[in-house]
Amino acid sequence: MTAKAKTVLITGANRGIGAAMEGAFHSKGWQVISCMRKLTDQARPTEPGQRLSIRLEMDVTHQAQIDEVAKFLNENNVTLDVLINNAGIFPEPTDMSFRNLDLNWFHEAMNVNLVGTIRVTKTLLPLLAKSQNPRIVNLSSGAGSISQRSGRRYCYGASKAALNHFTRGLATELKPEGITVVALSPGWVKTDMGGSEADLEPESVGTSIEQTVQSLTLRQTGRFLDRLGNTGTYSW
Repeated sequence: MTAKAKTVLITGANRGIGAAMEGAFHSKGWQVISCMRKLTDQARPTEPGQRLSIRLEMDVTHQAQIDEVAKFLNENNVTLDVLINNAGIFPEPTDMSFRNLDLNWFHEAMNVNLVGTIRVTKTLLPLLAKSQNPRIVNLSSGAGSISQRSGRRYCYGASKAALNHFTRGLATELKPEGITVVALSPGWVKTDMGGSEADLEPESVGTSIEQTVQSLTLRQTGRFLDRLGNTGTYSW
């Protein structure tokens, strides 16, 4: 790994949107650090001239594993240009009524979707601060919109709304340091979480997000974007 390579770290990269983003960034020449709860293999195969995609085991609910990743990056003199907080869970059945909710689902959703993002961001922030164009992208959802609230999705939606709140606050604090922070909804994607009836393919979403991240600037910090980088599709 090299300190000069344009580098992105993606959490929850073992499947779905995370895996699609890994492929999209890798194909565009990024140095990709893919983090996942259970490690499948050590690296994505590379073509001549392409940069390496490193895969590391990291559960966002385990601080010790996050610290190990940070140690690895520091030891390899890696400057982190982009952090994509993608790891997330949808613990409850989609249309579960409030009366039938298991309170443990709230704890699980918050621990991964909100606190997991905070753990990772807090630990890796010193590596982002070394970049000339540091960007933090928190994968959100239309379910996290309060003004557009519909349906149930109590646990998942509340965790994403809290993530949006965190994103706005962090964007304000880090703007003077030149660090861009945005919330980004990928849309309704055909994944284990999104289901087979979703209207978007993971690969096309991964490509769109790579293009959006590539063009992100400090002028967009604190915004709620769609996968194409547009504002207005989703409201806070």
